[in-house]
Amino acid sequence: MPSFIWTKHQYQMNCDDSSDGAMFFTPSLEVCHMVEILCPHCEEEIELDDDAYGEFSCPYCDGEFEWGEKPKANATSNSEPMNGIKAASHALHGAGGIMLIIGMFTGWLTVGGILDASPFGMKASVYGFSASVSWFELFGDGGDPVLAIFGIIFMLLAIVAIVSQITHIVFRVVNHLSDIGKLEVSMQMAYRSYQYRWHTSLTALASSVAGVVVMEIGFLIGFGGELASGFPRPSVFGILLLITLGGQFVMMNQELANE
Repeated sequence: MPSFIWTKHQYQMNCDDSSDGAMFFTPSLEVCHMVEILCPHCEEEIELDDDAYGEFSCPYCDGEFEWGEKPKANATSNSEPMNGIKAASHALHGAGGIMLIIGMFTGWLTVGGILDASPFGMKASVYGFSASVSWFELFGDGGDPVLAIFGIIFMLLAIVAIVSQITHIVFRVVNHLSDIGKLEVSMQMAYRSYQYRWHTSLTALASSVAGVVVMEIGFLIGFGGELASGFPRPSVFGILLLITLGGQFVMMNQELANE
C-alpha cells in the first residue's frame, strides 16, 4: 500500500438545520477531527474523517486507494459502568428466574404445615406419610370442583409468571449485550428489549402475587370451616419468591431512573 503524507486538523462546528433547508454554523459545540492525505496516484490533497477506513476513490483522478484501520470492537459499555444497583439487579433477576422454575414443583402455600399447594396440585403430609393430587383429579368422584377451578387458575397464573420472567430476562440480556457492543440486533428488537423490560417484570410479579391470593381464596371457599389446622398462607418458599420478584422490580426501576 502506498505511503501517505498527512496532517491532522481539528474543526469545531455546530450544524443547525433551518426550516428552509439551509445549514448554519455556529460556535463550537461538536469537535470533528479531519486528516489531509495525498492521493497515492495524483498526489492531490484529500480530506477524510480521522476515523475513516476502507476503500476510497480520489475525487480528482478517480484512483482507488485504501486508508485507515477498522476500529476494534469496544469492550466497554456506552452506558455507565456497572454499579451496585445494576449488580444487585442482575443477581435478583437470575434468582427470580431460577426460583420460578423450581416453584413449578414446589409448594407456594401451606396450611398448618400439613397441606401444601404448588401450581400443579397439592400435597398432604401427616406423620411421615404423604399423598399428592393434581388439580384436574379434583374434578373426579369425591373431589372438589371449586377448589380444582381455583387451582387451575393458580397454575395458569404461575405459567404466565414464568413465561414473563424468561421473556424479561431475554430482553434484559439482549439490551445489555447490545449496549456494550457485544450483540447486533435489529432496531425493532432493540426497541422491544428496552421498552418491554418494565412490563414483563411487572407481569411476573403481579401474576405470582395474584396466584397466591387466588389459591388462598380457593382454600377458604373449598374447605370452609374445615381448615382447623390453620389459615392458608404463603410458604417460606412462596415468601422468598415474592420478595425476590418484588426486589428485582424495584431494582430495575432504579436502573431505569439512572439511565
